[in-house]
Amino acid sequence: MPFSHCGTLIPRVSDEAVVASAWERFLQDKPLENEGVRKVVLASWQRCRSEAVDPARPSAPGAAAERVRQLQRLNSDLCDVARPALESLRDILRECGTLIMLCDQGGTILQLSGETRVRNVGEEINLATGGCWNEEVIGTNAIGTAIVTGAPVQIHANEHFCLDVKRWTCAAAPILDPFDHSLLGVVDVSGVKESLHGHTLGLVVAAARQIECELGRRDVARHERLLTRAIDHFIRYASDYVVLIDSRGRIVRTNGNAQAARETYNLQMLLQVGSQVPELDLARPEADRYRQRPQWLRPEWLHPLKDHEGVLGTMVVIPLAVGDRHPAISLPKTVTTPASDDAFGEIIGESEVLKAAKARARRVAMLDLAVLLLGETGAGKELFARALHRAGPRAAAPFIAVNCGALTRELLASELFGYAEGAFTGARRGGLPGKFEQADGGTLFLDEIGEMPLDMQPHLLRVLQDGVVVRLGDTRERCVSVRMIAATNRDLQNEVNAGRFRQDLYHRLSVVNLHLPALRERPGDIETIVEHLNNKMARKYGCAPKRLDPAVKQALLDYGWPGNIRELQNAFEVMFALSEDDVIDISLLPPSIAQAEWSSPASPTSAPVPPSFGGLKEIERQAILDAIAKAHGNMSMAARTLGISRSTLYVKMAAIRAQPCDSGAVAARVFR
Repeated sequence: MPFSHCGTLIPRVSDEAVVASAWERFLQDKPLENEGVRKVVLASWQRCRSEAVDPARPSAPGAAAERVRQLQRLNSDLCDVARPALESLRDILRECGTLIMLCDQGGTILQLSGETRVRNVGEEINLATGGCWNEEVIGTNAIGTAIVTGAPVQIHANEHFCLDVKRWTCAAAPILDPFDHSLLGVVDVSGVKESLHGHTLGLVVAAARQIECELGRRDVARHERLLTRAIDHFIRYASDYVVLIDSRGRIVRTNGNAQAARETYNLQMLLQVGSQVPELDLARPEADRYRQRPQWLRPEWLHPLKDHEGVLGTMVVIPLAVGDRHPAISLPKTVTTPASDDAFGEIIGESEVLKAAKARARRVAMLDLAVLLLGETGAGKELFARALHRAGPRAAAPFIAVNCGALTRELLASELFGYAEGAFTGARRGGLPGKFEQADGGTLFLDEIGEMPLDMQPHLLRVLQDGVVVRLGDTRERCVSVRMIAATNRDLQNEVNAGRFRQDLYHRLSVVNLHLPALRERPGDIETIVEHLNNKMARKYGCAPKRLDPAVKQALLDYGWPGNIRELQNAFEVMFALSEDDVIDISLLPPSIAQAEWSSPASPTSAPVPPSFGGLKEIERQAILDAIAKAHGNMSMAARTLGISRSTLYVKMAAIRAQPCDSGAVAARVFR
């Protein structure tokens, strides 16, 4: 038989006898000169020979029930997305006597449906949930061959490599990750060989494409949400190397100097968009991720990103310039660099409350006492902690930071106290020192101390009292000497009264309390901070500082800044980056700030002023003011009322504000 048929996708029933003869000759290592074996099948047979697959193997190996459940959890997204496509296949093939299957990337069957009679027959060769149909173990078959080739394939009867599988026919198509095109799984339709249909391969290909499209849609939606949550981190850690990783451990975006990160921390990992970080695949059990986490990946670098639907991914922040990690306080109007001998020089501000906090911190720094930093999120607690360390007697020793709110109880315990070799499955050879040991002689900064689990607090108290650390799984005591600085945005005294925080630990940590003022408590510093940020962004983006529209400046001064200086910096950089010329106008205000501005008590609520007869411009002007007033400052609603886009409305507002008008009082109330 000529080779013209050997490359086709669809097998032919008429070739069964020829293929059977070729298989026997192949097992006898005889040449197959003009045998009618398709190229995809022959290549698979050759792989089976190289892997020493036993052609007499009666069935595929199976996974234990618990392992199957674990694989289903690992592939929960795939299983969820595939369900409608598999149900459609089942409806189409209901009368064909076939099994419809979804397999993972290793060929293990995760889901299977079909009529009972066919399922019973399939179980004889373990064509059932948990069966592993990888080529390496069960030879040529549609599932395993599709995995190896990465392409759809149909394998019929004698084309199978193992004898007991030859009574089956099957068609399979790979499911590829829309993001990086890696293999996620396989859709397969199998039946006894009499059920062969040429259209089956087309059906499984269509099902696989349907699954890929839905996965892609979900990926796009999740990545949009992830990037929205991550923008603050990219801005906040602009001087560091930042890696954004989605919930499946795939690198979505990076920012910063990758080469500097590799050289500073001797990183061997490829930190490029599209590459995989299995240790941050959130579908995997946390214990597995922790045990396999590489030594270079420090837990304090990990920042989980969440929204209302749960954890979206992880931001890995690899510090490159410690002094710029948290630019929470800006430079004075002179934009001079603080003196290098002033540890508190980076904490900029001339308000009395900030001066008082800095003066108290300077006095406390040299006393080597435990300090509890109290302040709202974004008020600069870590910046103060680092300044206390640099100004204290331990400045030459390590400063080690741990975020108590970012780790589970088990991970936090091992991070703080370390563990011995063999303490648990996957523990590193030789064990691992904890943060107390790493900070020995220096400063240990425990951020978000109020989040520490109650049952862990006695262990921390003992170390603080005795100066002795015992690693998990060990009996040896190790003496440590650290200065303790803790921080929280909670009222710890209330936590103590509520029974959520130990009173003895509270008193041990709060030898000295240092209250950091919120930004709204020092509004006089806002203009100085904004001016510094303007110059800083100009240097970063390689352009001249930009001029702020007076309305923007007033909005920044009037806003309450619940996220404090961190929120101010993030908001300003976004406006700076999005402005297309040398002016930051009111249209660039973040929605939260703009909404607060327009809904403030100063917004007009009285009846609109009748329009004057000054022409069309005055009528348009008054219509805009009236629409904003009726919408109670909601700019989107006002734009819809006027029948224009919101951006057009902002442009018209800016023009109105720049022109003198008779009803200036109304304009002032709206644009204040």
